Amino acid sequence: MARTRLTKNHKSRLRALLRGVKVVYTDLDNTLLGPGGSIFAAPDQSFSIKPAASLMKLLESGVDVVIVSGRNVNQLREISRLLGLRNYISELGCLVSYSATREVIRNYDFPVPIDKTLHEAISASGAPAFLLKNFSDRLEYHEPWSENQTCTHLLRGRVDVETVNDMLQSSGFEGLRLVDNGGTRAGNLLLDQDKRVYHLLPKTTSKASAIRVDQINRDIKPEETIALGDSLADIEMAESVGAFFMVADGVSKNPRLKDKLNSRENTFLTSKNMGLGWSEVADLIVPSSTSGEKNI
Repeated sequence: MARTRLTKNHKSRLRALLRGVKVVYTDLDNTLLGPGGSIFAAPDQSFSIKPAASLMKLLESGVDVVIVSGRNVNQLREISRLLGLRNYISELGCLVSYSATREVIRNYDFPVPIDKTLHEAISASGAPAFLLKNFSDRLEYHEPWSENQTCTHLLRGRVDVETVNDMLQSSGFEGLRLVDNGGTRAGNLLLDQDKRVYHLLPKTTSKASAIRVDQINRDIKPEETIALGDSLADIEMAESVGAFFMVADGVSKNPRLKDKLNSRENTFLTSKNMGLGWSEVADLIVPSSTSGEKNI
């Protein structure tokens, strides 16, 4: 197994590699945003301007920053507006939106009646009820955030994803899969392990496939793009971009991700957590005036 490539040990190589980057695809929670979902919150609960300053430098330089998140389209529309962004990919790759949702491309291959949403079609398949019945002490809906999804079913708990997906395939739900999208402290289940957030979605849908849709639609080369994230669902983006960067605490919180990260040749691990790790990568593209300062 290859060793982990730390961003700080490959700065010269990365500056050359990232010189022509046009698009940065980024996860939101615990990647660009810090604790509590704030761009100004540092991992240690202090405040830092670094992520916001780095984001501003990218935008001023003409780099398109595209949020790729499990959040729904309405949430991302507002977040993107506040951050000065125009394009985003919601519900783990189901919808690719441009210019504040003026244009939306559906990225899923699942039978949906004309008068129904994908979320309703997945409900009608019986798969969500199947999972909640068979894992009643391990899974629950990720309320209240699950209530406004139009595509994926948003769950939380602690299960072995491979086991669940094998059960789905052998039980007549071949067109769906469960994806781990990071950790959470929310929930009613009394588990002895940290809880995870999961999306039940069409099998062929992913953040990586949505990125490919965007690249084709806008005639962007994969090598002109990078991606950042903190979860297993985010690592999949590596197959569609020139380089993928995981923020440090993605691995420290879920050590099993290290092997997944190391299995690809174009992946790197930042030395800092959350938004500060994000800033570490952004500053390799366009140096920020705050890159050497302490948190303020």
